[in-house]
Amino acid sequence: MDKIVLSPLMLYEDTEGGWIQYQEKLYMVFCIDMKEAGLKFQGKSVRIRYHPIEFGKEEAFFHITCQDYDNVGERVPDFRRCERIGWIRQFVEAADTGVAIEYEGQVHSLKIWTEQVKNDLRHHILCEELCFMVVVAERDRYCLLITAFYFEHEHSLKKKLKKYEEFIKAKNAS
Repeated sequence: MDKIVLSPLMLYEDTEGGWIQYQEKLYMVFCIDMKEAGLKFQGKSVRIRYHPIEFGKEEAFFHITCQDYDNVGERVPDFRRCERIGWIRQFVEAADTGVAIEYEGQVHSLKIWTEQVKNDLRHHILCEELCFMVVVAERDRYCLLITAFYFEHEHSLKKKLKKYEEFIKAKNAS
């Protein structure tokens, strides 16, 4: 069985020097995986949202490493998102090629579905067992990385699984 082996978690505790050095390590992975890798999904380039640029880093970087649950524009580092930054490209590649993922010796399949969100057709790429999801929006000539996050609360994961089940049910009915 073909599979993509996921990167180990990038733990804050494994970085010498504190938050600034950890953020720079994360940003290096972000640049290699999201900006330079030539990532593709369904035959289209996957791009990132650049603006606004803060502290010399793109909006997409902060969106996948921080949380802003109150929508006030103040981003707080989300260490679960940060630790899994290396998984984003791997999830997209696995979804694009139809292969499973492996983490710590366990093989997992991905649940992939689409949802219309306003004018966007969004592809959700979820590994239920690892509680992690990547969302990519389809544009005319490219795809846009929307977000990636870890589900810390079971009820949030269950809501997404319900969306997946509804998608599968509708697909099978047609």
